[in-house]
Amino acid sequence: MAEKLLFPSEEWIKDYCSVLSQSQEYNRLGQGWKDSVQFKITDFADKNLGLDYESFVLDLRDGRCERYHLIREDVESAPFVLYSSYSDWKRILEGKVNPTQAMLSGVLKVKGDMVTLLKYAAAATEMVKAAEKIETRFEI
Repeated sequence: MAEKLLFPSEEWIKDYCSVLSQSQEYNRLGQGWKDSVQFKITDFADKNLGLDYESFVLDLRDGRCERYHLIREDVESAPFVLYSSYSDWKRILEGKVNPTQAMLSGVLKVKGDMVTLLKYAAAATEMVKAAEKIETRFEI
């Protein structure tokens, strides 16, 4: 059995980008998407994850993850920024909370054009399904 990767370690992010690009369903549903998305953990400073970055960005284009970036400062560096606590990210990535419902209820806070995000709600759900394929370890 593969070793579980810590969320959001660089190894986890790299695997996530790869799994997204290999997902035929995400490839189909993400067609037309042209923007990068930053993932931020609101209580990052309270967690002792041993990481030297604050968040990460995925460069997403037409249903593929082209690359990722580690963000070492507490800045917003993408057209879309998704914020949530570590425990809520865990619930979302484990499929216990639908990402669209999380956005609409405020569990997942969004900076960026909400209309565009909602247009790609099915792609967001596929992004969660892709994350579920990664053997993930959470530090809660």
